[in-house]
Amino acid sequence: MTPATPLARRRVFIVDDEAEIRDALTLLLATAGVDTEEYASAEGFWENAPHDEPYCLVLDHRLPGMSGLELLARIIERSKNAAVVMMTGHGDIPTAVRAMKLGAYHFTEKPFDAEALLSVVEDALASAERQSVDGLEAVRFNERRATLTEREAEVFELLLQGCPSKTVAAKLDVTVRTAEHHRAAVMRKLEVKSIAELMRRALSHKS
Repeated sequence: MTPATPLARRRVFIVDDEAEIRDALTLLLATAGVDTEEYASAEGFWENAPHDEPYCLVLDHRLPGMSGLELLARIIERSKNAAVVMMTGHGDIPTAVRAMKLGAYHFTEKPFDAEALLSVVEDALASAERQSVDGLEAVRFNERRATLTEREAEVFELLLQGCPSKTVAAKLDVTVRTAEHHRAAVMRKLEVKSIAELMRRALSHKS
C-alpha cells in the first residue's frame, strides 16, 4: 500500500465487536496520522459519544445488543457533527438504503479496501467539520436574532418577504425614514451587509 496522505487531525471512533477488525482499522488510520478510539459495542460508545466536537464513526452494522443502525439513528438525532461510515460483512441493498436514509455518510462492505476507506474517512472528517462550523454559525445567528426588538423583528420578517422600505413603512404605519432606521438596525445586529445575505442566513440557520 502506498503511503497515506495525512488526514485532518480529528478523532475517528471505531465500533466493531471483532477485535481483529478494530486493530486493523486502528493501524490503518494511524498511518494517516489519525487518532482512534475503539469500542466493542454500540452501548459502550453511546455512553462516551462526544456531544459537540466533530468526529467520524466507523460503525459495524451487526453488533451484539444495540445494532449499528439503532446507534446510527440515535447519533443522527442527537448530533449534527457526526459523519458515520457504516460497515458490514453481510451487506445488502435494503440495509444500505436504510442506513443512508437514517443519515449515514457512507456504507461499505468487509473486507474493506484500505485506500478507498481512507479516502472515505477523510471526506467524512471534512463533512463533520463543515457541519460543526455550520452549526456554530446557526447558533450565533439565532442568538443575534434574539436581540432584535419587537418592531425590528417585524421588519426582519418583512425584509425576508422581499419588501422594500416603502412597503415596510406602509405595512407598519411608520415613515420611510423610520423603516430604514429599523432596517439598518436589523442588518447591524445580524451582522449582514445585504438583503441577499440576510435571506441566505435566515433560510440556512432556521431555529
